[in-house]
Amino acid sequence: MKTPVPRIHHNLWFVPLAVGLLLSLCLVACGNTARRPGGRDGGTVDSSYPGDDGGPRPGYDGGPVFDGGPVDMCNPACGPIEICGPDGNGDGNDDNCNGMVDETCACPHPGETRACFRGPPDRRGIGSCADGIMTCTEFLTWSSCIDGQFPEDEVCDGADNDCNGVADDGLSGCSTAVTCPGTQGATPLNFYPLRGETIYTGAARSWQWNVSCPPTVSPCPAPEAATAQDTRIFFTQSGSYRVGLDVVTDTGETVGCEWVVQVQGAGLRVEMLWDTQGSAHGDTDVDLHLHRKSVPMGSATGETEFFTNDDCYFANCKASSYTDGVRAAWGMEDTTDLNACRDAPHGEGADWVSKGACYNPRLDVDVISCTTGDTDPNSASFCAPENINVDNPPLGVPFRIMVNYYSDNSLFGGGGVAETHPQVNIYCGGELRAAFGSDPLVTLRNGSSFGADNDNWMVADVVFFRNECGGLDCLINPLGDILRGPGFGPPWSF
Repeated sequence: MKTPVPRIHHNLWFVPLAVGLLLSLCLVACGNTARRPGGRDGGTVDSSYPGDDGGPRPGYDGGPVFDGGPVDMCNPACGPIEICGPDGNGDGNDDNCNGMVDETCACPHPGETRACFRGPPDRRGIGSCADGIMTCTEFLTWSSCIDGQFPEDEVCDGADNDCNGVADDGLSGCSTAVTCPGTQGATPLNFYPLRGETIYTGAARSWQWNVSCPPTVSPCPAPEAATAQDTRIFFTQSGSYRVGLDVVTDTGETVGCEWVVQVQGAGLRVEMLWDTQGSAHGDTDVDLHLHRKSVPMGSATGETEFFTNDDCYFANCKASSYTDGVRAAWGMEDTTDLNACRDAPHGEGADWVSKGACYNPRLDVDVISCTTGDTDPNSASFCAPENINVDNPPLGVPFRIMVNYYSDNSLFGGGGVAETHPQVNIYCGGELRAAFGSDPLVTLRNGSSFGADNDNWMVADVVFFRNECGGLDCLINPLGDILRGPGFGPPWSF
């Protein structure tokens, strides 16, 4: 069992991210549930807003797009301009319905991500439609919106492909034995059921399930029994997955469909992967930490160090080693819905169930050593990302994310790898808001000891607030410092 290492010395050095300490406003796109009717599927045309041929701009299905009324950022619909908002960062919508999202808007800093939708804003989240993701580039412009599901022509498959709220509409003589689900939700570190009989009810010769994963997920999970009518899949990481089913009917015809499963946690969720995890890659022990603001804002007394009870980490924050002092000190309400933690790997989920709640904060799993290729999440050798959760983060309280290269495990059969490269994904309210560690690459080195006296990467500061649409939102400020010793690092960003 790992134990915290006492502080011996500090050896501070700085690795800058592309624009260093920029304070970034990360606005979640508003209005995903309350939308103004009209837009690309109707409404009164404003003839002063020309289309490409000089006439009124057509809507998605041929209807008009803009009624000349005031722009409401929290109830978006197609309009004449792209909305960048008061901070200039955009809103994640294709406001002018030209097939691009926030193309005229700046973004805060490289590595920032945002949920986005490439289609009529008032069809976002309806039927088969699902958000994609866009990333802030090194040029401080938003990348293309990818990995989502956007409006398409209606197909006779039981699904609402054009996302207008009606399945298979406008298709003459449509009759199908297939009923495709729309976009569905799931919780990370849980089993998601795959039920073939809910999609195809006829006689079948064979069934084939397939899953494709977002680029932030590695390795990509597979169904337990990919050729069974009914099976399940264990999602270890958050993200937007595509699930598909192909069925060969008793007449030899192949039918099927594909849909999006949005795997999302609540509140603040931090997930970490590293390239030397597992027996095939060096089998190193890298740890995720989350520190909370523990002294009054503006206090001259400094801040407590990591590896204390102001820090959620392996010694005090996972189910099998939870210190009640953490709950008392952080003062956060526990999550009574055990679906948020009951299936955590390595037996930690069973420990949470025995406690009767998913504690806040919590470390779902601490991976000390694991076997590459082990697909059983209940196995002690299962490789999973480390993740820390605060399901109900208080507003205005900063959190700091840190990664520690705890050990190369050379004394316990590990590969004795000197360097590791971690990647950290930060989710706010279920949406990926920042990804750090791959561009630029972050390198951590182990020293001659364990724990804090190896490299510690100060990743970012995060604070939650309510945005102008009333939704839970967050600010993320990247840091980049790498230090040795359990000290806190640079001053708070907020």
